[in-house]
Amino acid sequence: MATDKTSQPDADALADQLATAGAEVVTPRSARDLLTKIVQVVLGLGIAVVLLGWVLPWLTHTSWHQIGWELRRLGWGKALLLFGFMMAGLYTYTFTLSASLPGLKHAPALIVNLCGSGVSNSMPGGGAVGVAAQYAIFRSWGFSHRNIGTSLIITSIWNLLVRAILPIVAVLWLFASGTTDLPHLIVLGVGGAVLVAAVMVGLAVAILASDRSAHAIGKVLNRIVRPVLRLLKKNDQVDVEAIALDMRARVIGVVRPGWLALTFGIVGFLGIYFFLFRECMLAFGIDLPWAQAFACYALSRMLTMVPLTPGGIGVTELAAGLMVAFGAGGNQAAAAVVLFAIYSHILEIPLGMLAFVAWRSTRQRFFVGQADGPDDAPEKGLPVFH
Repeated sequence: MATDKTSQPDADALADQLATAGAEVVTPRSARDLLTKIVQVVLGLGIAVVLLGWVLPWLTHTSWHQIGWELRRLGWGKALLLFGFMMAGLYTYTFTLSASLPGLKHAPALIVNLCGSGVSNSMPGGGAVGVAAQYAIFRSWGFSHRNIGTSLIITSIWNLLVRAILPIVAVLWLFASGTTDLPHLIVLGVGGAVLVAAVMVGLAVAILASDRSAHAIGKVLNRIVRPVLRLLKKNDQVDVEAIALDMRARVIGVVRPGWLALTFGIVGFLGIYFFLFRECMLAFGIDLPWAQAFACYALSRMLTMVPLTPGGIGVTELAAGLMVAFGAGGNQAAAAVVLFAIYSHILEIPLGMLAFVAWRSTRQRFFVGQADGPDDAPEKGLPVFH
């Protein structure tokens, strides 16, 4: 497939639109847009407060006074151990980022990961803003539009696939360990996850398998997507077929040499965070069998896909209900998920601020100077986030 920019408009435009959409969340174009964003933020934070303030204590038959008493028992040694797990997981994910964007080293990958996570965890639906932050930082380092777009596509696919597969692994592990009496809601949730994972894997494999299947899937998706975009009064001229074909060429070019590092990064990150999750449980005396602990963790990670609150805060903590169903005490289960939220969500916000400072201080050091063509000059700064 040709590599000139005029023959690749769709996927490049898709990446640009992702960044623009995130930038518009930060710098709305009108007073109406600003009001809409304010309402979304307030609503998202309100839902998080309700879920954490009332639903979590109700679900675990406890109170925030009792949860706070449990949290105060945590010692500095344990807190530092948990922080070590957190940083190890975040560093491991840099293998995925580096493999998806040739030329990106681990140190700048950690900076961009922390910046994106810090922004994403700060507001409801913050994933788009996180993508915009990553996109702008990559551009300031001289990476080309095309390579950044490919990286965003690949990391999104890898994240969604692995997170969708987690509940399947959890159920298989539970059955292998002899646990067959599962709550009905978990059975329904896993059934949905299996269906989503099967569809996603099937589409990805079919698109990557051949040009013919990519053409066929693209045509079908065009018939589905365009009427929806027309109904939403969006650009209904988006050519999903062209995007699918371009994505296939891009992904194959990166995945063939880098699939092992891509997989190691995301699997290692989620694996280390499982140990972080279990250590949070053990900190309050919850010593469930490994299979049951992993099922609780898988449920919490699956709930991160629900974009109601900033970074899923308040939603992911509902996994404490499964801990209680497996026999954990309500006070301890609630304290464990709150502690895990501190390390997997809240601490990433100040770390993201520190990473932003690190980016501003080391911008030229990590410059690579890629270009798609003579008009692809790198941005000199990050104006939408100043």
